[in-house]
Amino acid sequence: MYIYKKKVVLSLVSLGVMLASLALTSGLLGKGVHSIFAQSNGVTVTDFYIPSGQEPWGTAIDGSGNVWVAIPGCDPAPTCNSSTPPGKIAEYNPANSNWITTYQLPPGFAQPLFLAFDAQGNLWFPMPMANSIGMLNLHTSTFQQWPVPTASSGPWDIAIDHNGKVWFTEHYTNKIGEFDPATQNFKEVATPASNSQPYGIVVDSSNNIWFTENNSSVALIGEYTAGGVLNEYKIRTNPPGGLTPHLITVDPGGYIWWTEGFVSMLGRLKISQAVPGTNQGVTEYAYPTSCNTCGSHNSGISVDSNGSTRYLRTTVTRMMV
Repeated sequence: MYIYKKKVVLSLVSLGVMLASLALTSGLLGKGVHSIFAQSNGVTVTDFYIPSGQEPWGTAIDGSGNVWVAIPGCDPAPTCNSSTPPGKIAEYNPANSNWITTYQLPPGFAQPLFLAFDAQGNLWFPMPMANSIGMLNLHTSTFQQWPVPTASSGPWDIAIDHNGKVWFTEHYTNKIGEFDPATQNFKEVATPASNSQPYGIVVDSSNNIWFTENNSSVALIGEYTAGGVLNEYKIRTNPPGGLTPHLITVDPGGYIWWTEGFVSMLGRLKISQAVPGTNQGVTEYAYPTSCNTCGSHNSGISVDSNGSTRYLRTTVTRMMV
């Protein structure tokens, strides 16, 4: 995710109606500089100060409804300075509006980007600057990390499949990776394109792995099936510059959704109509920009249990809801 000036724009798309949405459910947080209570069709939007550090990135929700935030303390796009200390992970309770605790990653770790819980309640996170996958055991408050086999791979987004295996994108080396906590073994799968820059990743109900290929010259949606087959789907026949698919999610109907970076659109794939190598089954949804000159960029996305799609927009100059 690229957060210019740390200004965040959030929107909600539901049945073609655009509403404001809660920042904490978007999968990403902008740097909290103040609180905003914006009313749009009865929806309240609030920004929160993070407890410490800066440059918050990914979020995850635990079984109690608490929100966990990755705080790398730097902007990893394109990279963090080597002198940047290990990042932090903070827990927020929305029921009482309190930050519960902040975990400082220990020496030898790096900066966490995105977060995902496994079935045992362990919190997993990628650290591209350390080329490692990390885990916080919340029962013992201890950290572990495992180096990715490919050097300088840039582990980026992260997801847990139905068998407890940890999947992640390798943003710098055009692969996706799998880590099996039971065997401590890695498996890596390369994309056909040598410059695909995988970004977001998600697991569907059939345990297929979906991911975005972020480079605008590639601009594909990838699928690694539960049977071990790699498929790729075009978003457009001839993608324009700026079409950079970012984060990705699955809705209750099994449709795949993603954000498209700088082209002011969201994408959706209807799997029943999808044909590898084509853009059949793909629909794109444009949203209005705030002005003709201020530009647009979207990154974070999630879908709630009612099928409402929430996405995060970032701009240079202003926050809008």
